[in-house]
Order: sequence, then C-alpha cells, then structure tokens
Amino acid sequence: MKEPVERLAMGPIFGLWRDTWWLWTIFMTALLGAVIFVTPFFLFMAPAFVVMFLYFAFVRYDENGKNRGDM
Repeated sequence: MKEPVERLAMGPIFGLWRDTWWLWTIFMTALLGAVIFVTPFFLFMAPAFVVMFLYFAFVRYDENGKNRGDM
C-alpha cells in the first residue's frame, strides 16, 4: 500500500529532527537571545535557519527518514 505524497515528503524532515533536535533548539535559543539582548535585526536570520534545515533534511535523508550515510 502506497503512502500519501504528503507523508513521503515529511520523512526527511522527521529524520533530521529526530537526530538533531537538540542542535536546532540551541540555534534558535541563541538567535532568540541575540534578538532580545543585541538587536531585533537578527530576526532576519530565522528564515535562513529554516532553509538550512530543509536543505540538510532533503540532502542527507531519504523519503523514509533514514540517514543516507556517506555519499
């Protein structure tokens, strides 16, 4: 039985989040700290983090959320 297309597209995202949730949490906490204590201008980096996350998800993980290993 085939899975819906939406579920297949989420496999790499869930795989990366499962393996690196702690790192992305640190990134976002540091970004929030920079926004609050330095300048709100750092808020413009938030979309860059989203793009990086999606890039690494679709490059490093297959449609089932498994790490592709060394390429």
